[in-house]
Amino acid sequence: MQASCKKIHRRDTLFAGFLLLSTITAAQAEWNQWRGSQRNGISSDTTPITSTFPKDGPPELWKSESIPSDHDGGHSSLVVSGDHLFLPVVWHTANPSEQRLVDGEVLASLGHRGTNLLGPELTAKMEAARHDMPRLRGTALDEWARTWVKENFSEEQRLILGSWAEGRFKQGKQAIDLAILDQLNKPPKKPFDSPAELNAWLDELNLDPSVRERFIKAVPNTIKSAEDVVLCLDAKSGKTLWKFKAEGHPTGRTNASTCAVADDRVYAVLSTHLYAIDANSGALIWKTPVSKNGKGSSPLYADGKIYLLEGTLMCVNAADGQILWTNKETKGSNSSPILWKTSDGLTTLVCQTNNNLTGIDPVTGELRWKTEGGGQSTPVAQDDHLVILSSTKGVALRCYQAQPNAPPKTLWTHDFLSSRYSASPLIHGDEVYLLGSSRHLCLNLADGKVHWESQVESTISSPVLIDGKLVIMDNNGTFLNLLKATPETYTPLGRTRISAMWCPTPTPWQGRLIIRKKDHVACYDLREGGNGQ
Repeated sequence: MQASCKKIHRRDTLFAGFLLLSTITAAQAEWNQWRGSQRNGISSDTTPITSTFPKDGPPELWKSESIPSDHDGGHSSLVVSGDHLFLPVVWHTANPSEQRLVDGEVLASLGHRGTNLLGPELTAKMEAARHDMPRLRGTALDEWARTWVKENFSEEQRLILGSWAEGRFKQGKQAIDLAILDQLNKPPKKPFDSPAELNAWLDELNLDPSVRERFIKAVPNTIKSAEDVVLCLDAKSGKTLWKFKAEGHPTGRTNASTCAVADDRVYAVLSTHLYAIDANSGALIWKTPVSKNGKGSSPLYADGKIYLLEGTLMCVNAADGQILWTNKETKGSNSSPILWKTSDGLTTLVCQTNNNLTGIDPVTGELRWKTEGGGQSTPVAQDDHLVILSSTKGVALRCYQAQPNAPPKTLWTHDFLSSRYSASPLIHGDEVYLLGSSRHLCLNLADGKVHWESQVESTISSPVLIDGKLVIMDNNGTFLNLLKATPETYTPLGRTRISAMWCPTPTPWQGRLIIRKKDHVACYDLREGGNGQ
């Protein structure tokens, strides 16, 4: 893709001395939005933290009340302002009902996955091999499944669907045929009005009785409702200080937007609206409708404005919630925008859309430039350098350099294949750190030279830099890792089982680490010499 550019109009008088989140007081500016006050993953907390973990892990200081996550509460991260923590949750409740809903959660529990990456021919070959495979058990079965996938799948197919395919081989004939799962994935009604109506549809499909029984057991006898909730917790004790509630809409696990706190207000994207809430009382100040049923970026607050990708890009007046402009050509909802101030004095709103990387005038919403990129990861900037992680083929980890009156130029690219391109990179000093996409990687910012690389089960959660140390969630949130932030050599400092959610990023606060777990929030003492007091 060739980079494109529109004429750039300078607004130096409007942005002279502009600093990201310039209106936030120093006390509030620690970790008050996604990836911290500067949106770069670097904590300004000067509290020295441990250089290793005790045998039993860091002391747990407190845990919160029960808070749902994933399909029942999303994947938002926490932010902190002063000694208050804030967490937006689309809070689902399962209500007994005669209605029956067949959704993605039901089909996933039965083993359904999209197979577009395989194509119909390879999918059919895989299913035929599963039906005809020899009778094997244990390690022999494991080896047979691995070998078949290795010999028949491409590298990309193995990364994304290899484990799932091996699982189907291990189930053998007990796995439900993909053709049947595809049929079950197309219910004529959502939801069915009654069990009888669901059964009438299943009669038409003429399923094997055992498959029908498994399917009926998988469909819940409840229907979910949801409330849009923002929680305020005491960072010292974990106690709930207030809970904002509004009528919401079920969104499942798609809500992962992290709120922003500025000028004693909380700005949160939930299932139906962007809300502005009083940070001290939890009272609603204003709300503005959003269009993506909870699937929006983490809002960026700057200079009295809120920038948000929620299907399309929008800018909202933080004072009253009025929409100042929209850019309907900039489409996306997973990656969160940043502001990039370059040496020419220009500030550009940078967005990773579904298919490209765009630079937008933050005052008018007009497109300044467009170039290769796109995906779920949040970009990170330092001076004239911009680093992205992109799912676009041939891009992966890329560094751009700002150019006067032109799109940024590619400085270097470090390409690789991964099942996910979600964790956000981090720039520290002269180095770029990527701690995701199944690797821990350190490169030189200027030329992309690799200092070190290690293959690790690190996927979605973005890293945090605290006191010169990198804090990472690995193995789907199972482990908390501590690395020395140095280009000299790959230096793990500690690893401990933590059993956290695998998407949210941990939140640093005064030498402590706030971590979202499956059904609560917990605080751990990382202070040097900390004993949990």
